[in-house]
Amino acid sequence: MAWTLLEPEDEATLTVAEQRLRRQLSLLFRFAVAVFCCWHLFDFLFSSIWMHGYIWSLNLPIDLDMSDKSAGAIVYHQLHQVGPVERVVHAILCVLGVAFVLLCVGFGKSEGQTTWKLLRVSIVVGFVTGLLRPVQMKQRFFSCLHEGFYCYFMFFVIGLILTFRFGEKFPKKEALTEEAELKKTE
Repeated sequence: MAWTLLEPEDEATLTVAEQRLRRQLSLLFRFAVAVFCCWHLFDFLFSSIWMHGYIWSLNLPIDLDMSDKSAGAIVYHQLHQVGPVERVVHAILCVLGVAFVLLCVGFGKSEGQTTWKLLRVSIVVGFVTGLLRPVQMKQRFFSCLHEGFYCYFMFFVIGLILTFRFGEKFPKKEALTEEAELKKTE
């Protein structure tokens, strides 16, 4: 599996420099996957081809009347306004922002952070973004709901990619059978 590709099976066989290099490469891989997912989440949730993106596009402040245009024309207009380089830079900045917030709330310092805490933090970020967006852009309420959901969903997915560790919390099968035998004897 790609997620555990750089994770050592037995850390005792690796030197400290090799462990550090593997951690850095693992972080770089997770960062690249998070940027890729962020870019595609943005393209999916704000694309006019899909109904939610189409309604979002029609509720934006008007720079060009798009109410009688097809979804393809709206997508062409959006892609003309924001090119691929700007979208990649946006995705990188989003991932760095999520990583910074996760470090601030304690995901980098202590062990035992749960997915539920990540979900709560992402809901708060989405809710605050949804409330601040109408003040910032003077947009309609529906667009704010859409962007608040996007921030919540994007934050949760990126946070999950950056923080989730496979197999660290699960006990070995031998330990489970030993626990079951101890419970039977008691």
